[in-house]
Amino acid sequence: MANDKKLPRLKSDLPDHMDVDYAGARGLMYGCGYTDEQLDMPHIAVVNTWSDCNPGHFHLKKVADEVRRGVIEAGGLPFSFNGVNICDGIVKPPYILPSRDLLVNEIELMVEANMMDAVVLIGTCDKVVPGLLMAAGRLDLPAVIVTGGYMRTNTLDGEPVDYIDVGAGITKVLNGEMTQEKFDKLIHSIAPGPGACGMMGTANTMNIIAETIGMSLPGNSTVAAESDELLDIAYCAGKKVMTLWEKQITARRIITEASIRNAIKTCMAIGGSTNTIIHVPAVATESEIDMDCGEIYAEASNEIPLLLGIRPNGPHCMADFEKAGGLRALLNEMKGRLDLDTVSVNEKTLGENIAGHEVRDRQVIHTLKDPISTTGGMALCKGNLVPEGAFIKLSAVPERLRGTFRGRAKVFHNVYDATNALRDGRIVEGDAVLIIYQGVKAGPETAYNFTTELKGSPLRDKVIAITDGRLSGAASGACFSYASPEAALRGPLCAVKDGDIIRYDLPSRTLEIELSDEELADRMEKAELKLHPKKGYLSVYQHCVGSVLKGAVLR
Repeated sequence: MANDKKLPRLKSDLPDHMDVDYAGARGLMYGCGYTDEQLDMPHIAVVNTWSDCNPGHFHLKKVADEVRRGVIEAGGLPFSFNGVNICDGIVKPPYILPSRDLLVNEIELMVEANMMDAVVLIGTCDKVVPGLLMAAGRLDLPAVIVTGGYMRTNTLDGEPVDYIDVGAGITKVLNGEMTQEKFDKLIHSIAPGPGACGMMGTANTMNIIAETIGMSLPGNSTVAAESDELLDIAYCAGKKVMTLWEKQITARRIITEASIRNAIKTCMAIGGSTNTIIHVPAVATESEIDMDCGEIYAEASNEIPLLLGIRPNGPHCMADFEKAGGLRALLNEMKGRLDLDTVSVNEKTLGENIAGHEVRDRQVIHTLKDPISTTGGMALCKGNLVPEGAFIKLSAVPERLRGTFRGRAKVFHNVYDATNALRDGRIVEGDAVLIIYQGVKAGPETAYNFTTELKGSPLRDKVIAITDGRLSGAASGACFSYASPEAALRGPLCAVKDGDIIRYDLPSRTLEIELSDEELADRMEKAELKLHPKKGYLSVYQHCVGSVLKGAVLR
């Protein structure tokens, strides 16, 4: 870093008057072995979410080392911090979504308390990358996000396999369609190495969103976890954050309403995770942007067709996406639908970053004129059952269920009872399975176990599912999530009884229960709410969490 530049004042500078707190802090830093010359450099937080019990983050030590190298070469002093991270597929469900907001608060505490001048945030998985984006927006410091790349997809008997095949495999074993021996081979095959699972789940969707918004360097979201390209990106991120600090380009210059609109449109084109409906509004909220993300999702679902067929939306995996040109090629294909003037951490506009990146395989990335589906990957449906809406991943709905549906309600208060009912035949063709009291206020759970087993069942195109909780980003089937208001807030869901008639019309975006307004209101008033009181941090989360429509952030 050149000495003749007029640089911003460091947060760690001593004040103009003698101050024992600041002087004492500097004295204590000598205990770490730092010199005066080093302590006079910009202090850069390198927030890594490495863990050796999470395959998505198992490899991030090397990534952080490269970030540090870039910071040092550009004249900064890197300080390493580690943040909470979990794998959605490994941990107990009640902790999954709350971990996101715990990470955001951890980052704020570490970065602000230690008076860091800028930050590089490193992570890969479902709740971690949203947390990194939220923290960047909250802190509004010069910041770069490095996402950890995708896991290479394995094959079994010549077919691609990953985490989404496990639930379907269980159902097939129970139905006698798969041997236990093959199932054992399957679970030994789904994770051949580190990185985000190779399908279009929440992790890869959020990595793509981070790059589309502009908070990660171009090309980051579609590189393999085990690759020299990812290490090069990490090194460049370390150098680039120093440039952002010198010019005082902070996160909110990049995270804007326009860049978030671009991200939502891109989510439709890639058939991205329905879980982004809770994460993208959270990023906007933490960045103090007042926008109705739900309506933007609804508009985009009609405007943006599905262009990418990554599992479970098609036969391809993330490695195929990279070979076909990656995210920049896809964004270049849909550039007429995007705001090309938004800015990235590399100080270039979106238009400049995607220029010249052409699609190399039209079987993977389709054109706007020849899409996989004329509607986007996600839709918001409303009606008297869900006045605020429920989201469904259109690209993962079986053809037979893409029009209208009318069936009998089967109501469950936890995913395990619903899954057992599927296994023992109590759920039959024509049922509308409601798994309620799973929303953020009741106590965060997930209905993913049910939907993934449904995928492997003969009922996969004969039954629908509705939940006020979340699903995995890789869920498939006619499955509605984040149905709002949730049952625990005395929304209409709490009034549904077994045998009630549920209907939807996907082209018209409606989801309703066949009850009169009077009957529905009376049932809602008399309903005995089924809450799940929590203890410890989960209790804090339950009491402080806000509306799903604003991202379920803590307030």
